[in-house]
Amino acid sequence: MDRIRSYAHKCHILRQIQSNKARKFSRINAAQNIGVVVVSSFLTFMGFSGIDKIHTYLGWIVQIDKDKVEFAFNLLVFVLFVLAILHLVFQFGRKQSEAERAIVSLTNLINQIDDLIARSEASYGMVTQEEHEIIRQKYEMLIAVIPSNSDREFLGAKIDYDKKETKHSGLKIRAQDLFDVNRQKAAVELIVQRSPEVMEILSVLRGADKRLHLGGGLVRNLVWDYLHGYRSSTPIDDVDVVYFDKLSDTKEHDREIERKLAGIIPNLQWSVKNQARMHVANSDDAYSSLEDSICKWPETATAFAIRLGDGNHIEMLAPYGFSDLFRLLVIPTPHFRNRIERIRERAATKNWEKRWPNLRMVLE
Repeated sequence: MDRIRSYAHKCHILRQIQSNKARKFSRINAAQNIGVVVVSSFLTFMGFSGIDKIHTYLGWIVQIDKDKVEFAFNLLVFVLFVLAILHLVFQFGRKQSEAERAIVSLTNLINQIDDLIARSEASYGMVTQEEHEIIRQKYEMLIAVIPSNSDREFLGAKIDYDKKETKHSGLKIRAQDLFDVNRQKAAVELIVQRSPEVMEILSVLRGADKRLHLGGGLVRNLVWDYLHGYRSSTPIDDVDVVYFDKLSDTKEHDREIERKLAGIIPNLQWSVKNQARMHVANSDDAYSSLEDSICKWPETATAFAIRLGDGNHIEMLAPYGFSDLFRLLVIPTPHFRNRIERIRERAATKNWEKRWPNLRMVLE
């Protein structure tokens, strides 16, 4: 088992190396592209206007020799040429893509190792020699194709990874947690409690109506941000609020609640939906309860709702649990297995795979 864990640790360090590279190349590539756009724009303007007119324009602001204007034009041409050569020689965009592909491959292997360890620990078994050999071969194949790294990059990545581990030491999602419902719930609660914004939203919902629940999308984002090691959370675009009331199943009643919530926190996009009426919009049979409606939501990783109970305890409705959420799996609920395109559309519209590159879309 220790040898298997060592492969996982090596993969984590390699992924941190590639993550650092991808971030560095992304910044360089962005700066280079901005430089090309700015310089090209100036050259185009100067080319269409001509040196004489540019000299005249500048004369309105400051006195300058015509020779200096011509020198500035030639200098910009030189800078543009240098930027183009740098792009061709160093190919930062290609290197960024290679690093991002390596991150995805390493993450897949880490997930496989975590699943293997979790199954073994859940059944009090051991990793077989055959399973160990498979992991070893996959690891060696990966390191043969991913971009190489220097000793300096390795040391830097190790420091970054150790800092990340220390930062999250109070909230460590272990492999066996994927199979333990209570540990999953405890982790979700701790992640939510560490977000002042989400706790404020939950407090406002409790004050407005104790039946109001926060939909799983916002909490899902928090968990995925945590699992990706992001220092800042994904911006809150909208807040999905759900409840179940057969006696007030009109859209106008939902709008009244939205206006009430917006009066307390006006800078959020509130979306309130009484699930007692949503079966009509979704072409389903009538829902019997809030939990029944949640079962009909698209993905298992999002099919849950929470609210703030007494003593700031987080109460949860999660018919499918949180295993898929923590394993970064996008899997359709049974109700959506024949509507896969809807999930693909949701993922594309919200840029899930771009924001969280370690996700696995299990939609086939």
